[in-house]
Order: sequence, then structure tokens, then C-alpha cells
Amino acid sequence: MVTIRVGALADSGDLYPFIPLMEGKVRPEGFNLEFEVIPTVQDINEAVLKKEVDVSVPSAAMYPYIQDDYYILSNAVATAVDGITGMPILAIKEMSENEIKRSRLIVHGPNTTAFTLYKLLMGKYGRLVIIRRVLDEIKALGKEGDVLVAVHEIKMMYALKKLGINVVRIGSMWDMWKAISNNTPMPMGMVVISKEVGKDFALKFKETYEKSKKYAEKHLDEIIPRDVQIMRESQKVDLDEEIVRKTIWADIQEYNVPVDEVRRGLEFFFKISEERGILPRVKSINLL
Repeated sequence: MVTIRVGALADSGDLYPFIPLMEGKVRPEGFNLEFEVIPTVQDINEAVLKKEVDVSVPSAAMYPYIQDDYYILSNAVATAVDGITGMPILAIKEMSENEIKRSRLIVHGPNTTAFTLYKLLMGKYGRLVIIRRVLDEIKALGKEGDVLVAVHEIKMMYALKKLGINVVRIGSMWDMWKAISNNTPMPMGMVVISKEVGKDFALKFKETYEKSKKYAEKHLDEIIPRDVQIMRESQKVDLDEEIVRKTIWADIQEYNVPVDEVRRGLEFFFKISEERGILPRVKSINLL
């Protein structure tokens, strides 16, 4: 029987659709699943680039580099359509635009959508600081780096409050994106599946993933404690269940954007990123 290797990202918003499959609440038919929990987005990006996993959740900005090897699941593209998860730019003091562009910039990976959007929308920075674990980025703000692109804003603000760190919101990727894109949806992450498993099995997995996602959305009280446990084991942090719930609710909105809007966002993102020399050309968007 075919075994599909799944690299699940240890982040509440991206993890929740996989938990019913991991826990056996939803079972695949005609194939097996083998799970590995991967702690950071950059680790995910590297794993798909090396084809170490068949299914995973890379950054949208990673797709040009893996387009020949993976399909995108059309029901699994995290897409921002408002400012709730719009990637604010945070600092510990007010900064002018010129100061931001001379700053030490903290991101969680060179191939992430957050960094790609920064290059696209802001352009310059003084020095790049890569900190892979999301919550470790916070501790570096004001020490190793001056400016942080906050991908997981709800968790970020919660952790900052716990640490007693006061921050200033000095910008928003969503606000800048909206201005240049005519309010086009903003892609962030995506679930991809290897073309090597074959289109038939890819479609079967897509259907199974959708069942798992819907189960999770209907049974959050059941899913959240397991989510917190996985995060604790992988990230070595304890998150309040209510923060995880809010994070998942934000991501539920992102993962349920209509497919036509998802495609529109991806097309604009890849087109403008190629035109500005930030990402390689995407030959075709293989939405499954």
C-alpha cells in the first residue's frame, strides 16, 4: 500500500487540519500516512526542497522553487483577506521609514513569505537576522534585531505581554499589500503534495485532508488540547489554550477563502515578485 509522508508544521494555525488524521479521528482509505512534526517554517521549506516529505506546509514564496515537484492543494492555501493576520512590522520604539530600512531585520527564514513580502513592499534593511522559532524572535527584538515581521500576531502579542516587552506597530504588510494589489487576497502558506505520489493519490489525499480539516473545525474543544501538547513538545513552550483557539480561528478564515480568490492572490503575488526580481518565474500554478 502507498505510504504518504506528511511533514506537519508545529504551528497551531497550520497544524489543526492534520490533528484528526494524526489522532485517527479521520482515516485515509487506500493509502497510509506517516507523520513527522517539523518545528519551523524554514525547516519545512528545506524539507520540501530536498523532497524529504510528500505533503507539507511550505511558505507560498517557496513554490517557484518546488513547482516542478509538488501540486498545491486548492483547499489548503492560507490567504489573508483582511488585517487580522496581516503581518505587522513590530519594533520596540517608533521608527521612520528610513530608520526601518537601515534596521536589523528579524525574520524566521530566507525563503519565507514574510521576508519575501518585506523585500517586495519595504525593500531595504540594514542586516538580516534569521531566527527560526517564532517565539524566539520575540526575545531577540531590541537585542539582536530592531524590527520584526510578526507572522503569528496573536501568539506574538501574547508572548510579548508575558515577557513584559512593549512594542510599537510601525507598519503592516497587509496594508501595504492592499495598496499595491487593489485589495487582492495575500497568500502566505500552502499545503503541497508531491507529484511522485501520482495525481490519483494526490486527489484522494486532498479529499481526506478536507474531511480532517472540517472535523477539526467542528471539534475544536477536542483538537486544542492536543495542539497545545504538540506545540509544547516541539516548540518547548506552553501556550494558553485560549490563545491557541484564537490563532486557529484566524487561520480557519485563511484556509477557507474561495478557490478563485486564492488563485487571484497567487497569480498577483508570483507575477509582481518575478517582475521585481525577487522570485523566479512560476510557469504555471498547479492547483489541485
